[in-house]
Amino acid sequence: MSAASPTSAASAQEDEFKFLADFIPQLVWITDPTGFHTYFNQRWVDYTGYTLADSVGPDMWNNLLHPDDRARARQVWGHSLATGEDYEIEYRFKSKEGGYRWFLGQACPRRNEAGQITTWFGTCTDIDEQKQAADKLAERESEFLTLADNVAQLSWMARPDGHIYWYNKRWYDYTGSNLEEMEGWGWEKVHHPDYIKPVVEFVTQAWPKGQPWELTFPLRGTDGQYRWFLTRAVPVRDEQGQVVRWLGTNTDVTEMRQLQEQLQNSYNDLEAKVTFRNLELEHEVQNLRKQLGK
Repeated sequence: MSAASPTSAASAQEDEFKFLADFIPQLVWITDPTGFHTYFNQRWVDYTGYTLADSVGPDMWNNLLHPDDRARARQVWGHSLATGEDYEIEYRFKSKEGGYRWFLGQACPRRNEAGQITTWFGTCTDIDEQKQAADKLAERESEFLTLADNVAQLSWMARPDGHIYWYNKRWYDYTGSNLEEMEGWGWEKVHHPDYIKPVVEFVTQAWPKGQPWELTFPLRGTDGQYRWFLTRAVPVRDEQGQVVRWLGTNTDVTEMRQLQEQLQNSYNDLEAKVTFRNLELEHEVQNLRKQLGK
């Protein structure tokens, strides 16, 4: 039996490549060193509705991109062609039904023994669902930040061990600090030196317990003055009940504290006056008794 000829072996490899290229879920394409497209797989045809004959060429693919993505795609692809660097970009491709879906375009060059690029192999991976999910997540994060930055309290989030990694805008506005200064245990810098030791001792014991806690202490503002804040922290748990983060708020209670002190002082004054009046009445009663006993 005679051995297979090099031509037939190459043909078999090409058939295997085409089978694999048509089987994988990505749109597959090949270009020459100049970026001229020479091949698209069947999934490209199925998605775009373009035949292979209609698809080959230097710039046809760009016409299927969303108008807002075309210039950027040309720039990124042109950079890869000029430098030989791997190609990667996210863009929207038009389907044969007329709608657009997000794809991740990637390509890498194949080089000969001399290091010269002979071919570019590329794929377009449908990431539309992931992109929409990411957009929704980004929208929710934006809504959360808008809410968090506009509540009256200073707010923060911490890891399970108490390492604070996020503060809202009101915290920074009040303290005049930034995340680089405050991250972790940086919050100690804005605590009153007379109260910081018991605060640190308290939270050091509170984090491992994983239970809601609250504490009142003074914090220094941008004007150098201290105001009293009621801090509350609650743990957020996963489905297994493990603490994944802490949510905390600092509510300014300075006026309330001053009012309580005023009320307490008024009560103490009233109590003292009542005591003195009782003593006076008792003294008057004793004097009357003495007069009546004469």
